Amino acid sequence: MAEAQIPTQMRAAAMDEFGPPEVVHVETVPVPDLGDDQVLVQVATAGVGTWDPELVDGSFQDTEIRFPRVIGSDGAGTIVAVGGSVQRFEVGDHVYGWGFGNPKGGFFAEYAAVDEENLAAIPETLSFDEAGALAVSGITALQGLEQLGLEEDDRIMIIGASGGVGHVAVQLAKRLGLKVFAIASQDDGVALVRKLGADDAAEGHKRALAGRLRGFAPDGFDGALVFTGGDGWEEELALVRRGGIIASPNGVDPAPVASRGVEHKVYDGAGSPAAFQRLNELIAQGPFHVELSRTYPLHAAAQALRDVQRHHIGKLALAVAAS
Repeated sequence: MAEAQIPTQMRAAAMDEFGPPEVVHVETVPVPDLGDDQVLVQVATAGVGTWDPELVDGSFQDTEIRFPRVIGSDGAGTIVAVGGSVQRFEVGDHVYGWGFGNPKGGFFAEYAAVDEENLAAIPETLSFDEAGALAVSGITALQGLEQLGLEEDDRIMIIGASGGVGHVAVQLAKRLGLKVFAIASQDDGVALVRKLGADDAAEGHKRALAGRLRGFAPDGFDGALVFTGGDGWEEELALVRRGGIIASPNGVDPAPVASRGVEHKVYDGAGSPAAFQRLNELIAQGPFHVELSRTYPLHAAAQALRDVQRHHIGKLALAVAAS
C-alpha cells in the first residue's frame, strides 16, 4: 500500500448511542484501516442528507452498527493512500463518493476508507464543496430518470424539485432533453429551479397547481419523479398519461398514488463505477450547480442534522477540512 504520512487518530462527528441529533459530537477516533480494494480519502466536505437523522436515531440503518459510529453518506476529498488492489485511483486524486453501508464509517470525519467502486473523479465543473454533497443526490436523481426511460422532448413532472435530490434531477433532465415542470417548496425553491433551467415551476401548495400542470402538458405527462411525500400528490399525478411511469426512491412517505394504467416504480439508488461514469458524463456537458444553502463546521454537525429536517433548498454540508 502506497501512502503519505497519515495519523493514527482523527477528529470525527460521531455518536456513541442512538438518539436525537444532539448525540452526534466531535470526538477522537482511530483512522480506519485500509483494505486492498479501498482508498483512504482525506475529507474536505461532506453532504448532510435528509435521511441522516434517521440513521442517528436508529429508525433507518444501512449497515451493521458498531459504536462509536461515524455517519456521512457522501463526501469529497483527496486520496492519501491506496490499497494494493486499487487500479482506478492514485494518491493525490480528487474524488467524491458514496458512503452508504460503509462499515468503516462515513464522511463526517477527517478520513474515510472507501471501496474503490464507490468513488469517482470530481468533474472539472464542480468545486470540492459541491462535489461533497453530490454523490447520493446525483446517483439517486439519475437512476430515477433511468427508471422512466423518457425520450427527448417528453414532458416530466418533478415533485420535490428544490430539494437535495430534486434540484440535481432538474438539471439532469434538461441534459437529457426533457421538458421539465418543477414542483418546489416555497418561493426560494421556485426561484432555484427556475435558475437551474426548469421550463416551468410552481410552489407545491398553490391552489392553481393542477391547472398550471394541465396547461404545460395538455396531453398528459410522460413521467414523474417524486422525491417528497406530501399527501401522495394524487391530483397532480393523475395528470400522468396512461402508459406513463411514476418513479420514487424508497423512503418517500406517503408513497405516490398512481392512476390506473400508470406504473409506479420504487427504487433504491446505488453507487457503482458505471453509475458514476454516466453521471459525470452528463455533468461534463456544461455548467452544473449543486446548491449548498448552508455549510457548517464539523463541530456543528448536530445543528446541521436539526436544520436538515426544516425547510431548506438544495443540500446542507459540513466543511470538514476547515473545521
